[in-house]
Amino acid sequence: MSPGIRVLSVDDDPQLRELTATVLERRNDQIDVTTAANGRDALAVFDGASDGADRPIDCVVSDYELPGMDGLELFAAIRERDPAVPFVLFTGTAPDEIASEAISAGVTDYLRKGSGTAQYTVLANRIENAVAKRRAERARRESERQLERYRALVENDRILELVPTALFTLDADAVINWCNDEFADPFVEGRTELIGTPFPDLIDRGYYDGQVTTKYIEEVRDLLSSTTDRERAKYQVRFQSPDGEERIHDVHTRLLPLENGEFTGTVHAIRDVTRRRRYRRELERQNERLSEFASLVSHDLRNPLNVAQGHLDFIAEGADDRHVEKLQRSLARIEELIDGLLQLARQGKAIGDEERFSLADTAQAAWATVDTGDARLEIETDPMLYGDETRVRSLLENLFRNAVEHGSTSPDSRPRQDAVEHGGDDADRLTVTVGPLEREPQSAGSGDRPDGFYVEDTGPGLPADRESLFEFGHTTAAGGTGFGLAIVEGIAEAHGWTVAACDGDDGGARFEFRDITVPTGGTTSARST
Repeated sequence: MSPGIRVLSVDDDPQLRELTATVLERRNDQIDVTTAANGRDALAVFDGASDGADRPIDCVVSDYELPGMDGLELFAAIRERDPAVPFVLFTGTAPDEIASEAISAGVTDYLRKGSGTAQYTVLANRIENAVAKRRAERARRESERQLERYRALVENDRILELVPTALFTLDADAVINWCNDEFADPFVEGRTELIGTPFPDLIDRGYYDGQVTTKYIEEVRDLLSSTTDRERAKYQVRFQSPDGEERIHDVHTRLLPLENGEFTGTVHAIRDVTRRRRYRRELERQNERLSEFASLVSHDLRNPLNVAQGHLDFIAEGADDRHVEKLQRSLARIEELIDGLLQLARQGKAIGDEERFSLADTAQAAWATVDTGDARLEIETDPMLYGDETRVRSLLENLFRNAVEHGSTSPDSRPRQDAVEHGGDDADRLTVTVGPLEREPQSAGSGDRPDGFYVEDTGPGLPADRESLFEFGHTTAAGGTGFGLAIVEGIAEAHGWTVAACDGDDGGARFEFRDITVPTGGTTSARST
């Protein structure tokens, strides 16, 4: 949609002011008329709009005979403020009296009032033409300024050669018309040979495959489209170096300034991400080996653990209860350590299939799998999340277990008088709440972004050393593994979320999860940490 036209109409006759505004706005619904009764009021309106209080004035329409200053004096004052804004003299004064003076002064147009409303159609057309001409001229000047800045930058090779990024430009016919040494370095051809080479020739020589052309055309067409406000495109291409090594390049593309509205070419910046891709694949392989190792160790430990547990159950009836209880606690401890080891090994792997799921349903399922005693769960929010539901349930299980079994990571020296250990009424029962977070002002991003959620308990709260809460092996509870919160952080990061620990409203522990994005389309996929 083309921008509207704001007109300032100046006339000392209130009936003519109202008539002018009404007819112009009816002739063209893009015209919005503001009126003034004299030159002083007109300048106040013009200055206020120019200072940003309102949208700037696009055209001034003024009578000649005005109190205080005439139309040409107003024109001179307006020109001092904006030398290019269109100014139409619309007056009932005889042409031979002021026409020559108006033309000499440089007014944009001159039109004499008449009876009826036909002249307002002419006035509307002249306003439209004058504003369109000014906007086109302004756009042309801006394009020239951008082009001059680009030319000055490109011509100054001493600056661009210091940039450790491969840069090159293509003209409208896809011919390389400039490049720096960083771009030319991997080619057999030198820089001077590459300049003037049609880019398709590089495809024919085996440096790139034919898909590069298709991708380039698609991205340039999108950048040129009036339906998008994108200023740059980013995509990946494969480059075959002369030594036979395949490299992966991130390409950033922008349009060169248009000339008279015509496409003139593109400028490109290239980053070699081959090492980063290899490093990521190596990390994935290491994580797989870690998981395999953890599974092997847990398997080898579980077998003798199961044998020991079986024999212990067999001899339990005839043995000293005190000794049997110690053995049972030790075996249970070993099993906890094995489970924690497996979860920690998995947290570095790619999470599984992602899908939409209900936070409330997942929290209920997690609560059902934890020995919660008389503690109670309250759910005050039910957003739809997007991720690996199984891993998120494990995250919640660890938080619930941390709250109920380990006193919310507080030291044992801080007794917890809750119903889990001591019974009592509902007021004394430990309560774990899953609730919504308020949106942070700086939150931004694509898709449907929930505000986030928190898990809070009414226990004794967090310890003094909060910086170590999420560290592997850190625990303040006797018998704790120190795995739980490390697992929570790992699962959150695998989903791209952030987690923070803070004090709850009632003094307990509170864990907040933010940066949660739910795509509007939500297709199933996998994500790497």
